[in-house]
Amino acid sequence: MEQGPVIERYFVCIGAQKAGTTWLARVLSEHDEVFVTPVKEIHYFDYIAGLSDHLSARKRRSRYRKYFQRMWTQWSKWREYRAQGDWYRDYMQATLDDAWYAALFSRRGAKLLAGEATPEYALIGEAGLWHLKSLAPDARVIFIMRNPVTRAWSQLLHQCRVRKLDANALSVSEFLAITEEDRFEALADYLRVLDDVEAVFEPGQVLIEFYEDIHADRTAALKRICTFLGVGFEAGRHEGLDKRYNPSQSARMPADLRKSLRIKYRAMVHEVEDRMGRVPASWARDFKLPTG
Repeated sequence: MEQGPVIERYFVCIGAQKAGTTWLARVLSEHDEVFVTPVKEIHYFDYIAGLSDHLSARKRRSRYRKYFQRMWTQWSKWREYRAQGDWYRDYMQATLDDAWYAALFSRRGAKLLAGEATPEYALIGEAGLWHLKSLAPDARVIFIMRNPVTRAWSQLLHQCRVRKLDANALSVSEFLAITEEDRFEALADYLRVLDDVEAVFEPGQVLIEFYEDIHADRTAALKRICTFLGVGFEAGRHEGLDKRYNPSQSARMPADLRKSLRIKYRAMVHEVEDRMGRVPASWARDFKLPTG
């Protein structure tokens, strides 16, 4: 049987959506030893599973055009963007298969580690994760959990932007209807993702982080992540630790919606606490858990 492509020294952040994955990818992309794909979210495994259309020819052409727009308008980064040309040509190949995906991590230069961050990989289940592991047996996998109430609100605001809705005009029942959609529910299901990851990867291959812990002390969090990935860490060398990416609409969460979301996610939060041994203080306050 012919051996398929193998990606060595690879990492992937599989979510959660609206839990700081863009921040993590941006910061790691500045690391001397880490190559992060120029397109942060590759979407290979959710696309081939029929869960998204993010790799359609139309969407890839759009990203390719935006790449050239950046290169010819952001002169301070011209050399950086010009160096990505070969990578983008690989990205635009017509055949999307395992060899295509593996090739996206081959143009890493002298970088020790290469990876990407696609939150929708939280949807691919055990089968998708086994596929991922077959390509990268020694993969390092990062999953970030955020207080499900504030994460749901951030995702709701994102959906309002995508659907061209005014978040300040929607009723609580309209917000809750969105949270009950299948895709929204799946992206909010931390326990299913934890089960899937545990079934496929060895404990040493997985890092579970809380969004609130990361942003309470981003330097300490980055040190933990670098240690897990097996790359060096030097305090003060990384820019943009305090920068916020992908801000949503400005709107205050309605009190009745917060109450409903607390009820909706209470059982999951209790189980997350049992499995992880703790949850951040903000979770404990929202769900009236004992702290100690």
